[in-house]
Amino acid sequence: LPQRERKRNYDIDEYFGEGNSGKAGNRDGPSRKRKKGPTMQDFQFFDKERLDEIAAMELQLNINKQERVNKIKELYGRAKSAPSINNTRVNVAPGRSCEELTQKAKELEKTLTEFDLSSEIVAERETLLSNAFPDWIKKDFKAFCSSLERRGRYDVANIVKDVSLECGKDEAEVKRYFVAFWTNYQKIGDWKKIIERIERGEKKISRAREIRELIQDKVEDHVEKVMGEEAVTEIMTNKDILDRAWQSMTFNYGPGLKGRAYTEDEDAFLLCMMHRHGYGAAERIRMEIRRAWQFRFDWFFKSRNAIEIQKRCDALIRVLEREDEIIRRKEEMDLLKKSNDEASRAAEANVPAH
Repeated sequence: LPQRERKRNYDIDEYFGEGNSGKAGNRDGPSRKRKKGPTMQDFQFFDKERLDEIAAMELQLNINKQERVNKIKELYGRAKSAPSINNTRVNVAPGRSCEELTQKAKELEKTLTEFDLSSEIVAERETLLSNAFPDWIKKDFKAFCSSLERRGRYDVANIVKDVSLECGKDEAEVKRYFVAFWTNYQKIGDWKKIIERIERGEKKISRAREIRELIQDKVEDHVEKVMGEEAVTEIMTNKDILDRAWQSMTFNYGPGLKGRAYTEDEDAFLLCMMHRHGYGAAERIRMEIRRAWQFRFDWFFKSRNAIEIQKRCDALIRVLEREDEIIRRKEEMDLLKKSNDEASRAAEANVPAH
């Protein structure tokens, strides 16, 4: 009968060596692992290329230094078993005596400083690390980007204040990060998405500013017509001015914008409340409607929720935009007509009499 093959106990070094590199692992060999430096995220704005160069330089110097240290240890080990140069009973070859080997090892020890980084490179590395932001984590970066989207890139004071309060950082540090971000934002992996979100936020800010100016122009023009120019300067301080002015306000709705549900008085009240509380403050406007005695029997208007009120406010903004467009076109036509009249009069003046 054929002999049964017995299972061979595997060598753990050979097993793991084949799994990793195809060769048996050397557990006693020198460890040449690279030293771990600081974790460098892209939003921390480290100069990775230069820092990696310095790290590679330091690693190579450490490898060379370790080889020199091993050589020194070898010389000391040989010196322990080597005969003394003063021993006359043994013929000692030149350089093989205990004293010569020890002297050579000491001379090599003095050269170990050659494998240290120069003071200039150490200072450069410290400067590179101090110019970056190792204390900023992902949460801080998200808070910074959110503030940029909310405020826009030009409102530096409020961005610094928001990030400083939310992340607990010094305002000078946030200002320094603001400058570094707009100088090096292309080093961030998904910088295009970040810039797109910031630009979308800036468009919303610009749109809100346009709406605020439309509301302000409409209300101030009406107050000036009804109460005079002096009342315009007191709108924000004197609450009674808006309460008396809105009841005579009119709109040029145009086709499809009037609607069947809301009256002109209700629209005027909504516009004046937008001037008082701001565009988008539908809940505050809803409470103003509930408190206004003029609408105490207007159950339809009083029963509208914040979403329905905001929809009607958006429709009123479209009405104001149409009115503004009509006024702008009329001004352009008047200006064009005036320039044509002046040109015709100048041409008539230049025609010689027969």
